[in-house]
Amino acid sequence: MQGDPVTNTSACRTGRTRAGPRRTLLAIRRRPRWPGTGTVALLATIVVALAVSCAPTALPADDPSVRPYRLPPLTGEDRYVVAVYDIETDPTRVDAGLLPAPERDDRFYTDLGRGVADVVTRELYELDRFDLVERRNLAAILTEQDLGASERFDPGTVAEVGRLSGAELIVVGAVTEFAIDRTSAALPGFLGGAAVTTVVVSVELRVVDVATGRILGLGSGRGSGQDAEVSVTALQQAIRLLRVGTVRQSLVGTALRNAIREAVENAVTRLLPRGAGE
Repeated sequence: MQGDPVTNTSACRTGRTRAGPRRTLLAIRRRPRWPGTGTVALLATIVVALAVSCAPTALPADDPSVRPYRLPPLTGEDRYVVAVYDIETDPTRVDAGLLPAPERDDRFYTDLGRGVADVVTRELYELDRFDLVERRNLAAILTEQDLGASERFDPGTVAEVGRLSGAELIVVGAVTEFAIDRTSAALPGFLGGAAVTTVVVSVELRVVDVATGRILGLGSGRGSGQDAEVSVTALQQAIRLLRVGTVRQSLVGTALRNAIREAVENAVTRLLPRGAGE
């Protein structure tokens, strides 16, 4: 497994101004753009450096196996404010058998759902069509409102969470398949054969209007990969890192990112820009 850079989630407080009263949201900044040259550029360099320090760290950009987005970015008033809930990770659909049994408790699957949601948030940032509510802010709201998993998707609850967080749309979803298969095979260049690892990840995402509770978009995606040079230790590390919202350029990370990207595009491709229907 390659020793590639690790990506952690982070976000910062930003303001978003619209016609009418100013609203301040805990949202992720869009990519900074250079404003000019000379003295202005020098000042811009300082501003951009500060912005980058609190914007989310980029996902591994040198992974040629990650599918590119086809949708163009949106700017200004065309962008909805979006929050991402924890992603469901049912133990019957998530194969974590490579980890020691003591690690595969209920807390593991809860943490994994939060980690995958962090990756979904990052991929939405990379899409560059939405302003995103910081995940830590959303978690604080859910804790403060004492909302259990069964209550989070009630239309009234979604509307209240949207009001408190400033979100207009909520993204919910589930990992519908997470499978890791290792089989022995005779391969050229491998004396005595090799253990071939196949990873398959499927994700389903829904986009919910917080004002009405209606599902505005539904998308599913599937990512997969195969490699004969991945150790069990490397696979275990990839799963543990994912639990805390971190991805590497790896078999697991690439399969997950491709599944999420396909699901995201399928879910939002028919979503009109904000205000287009007004």
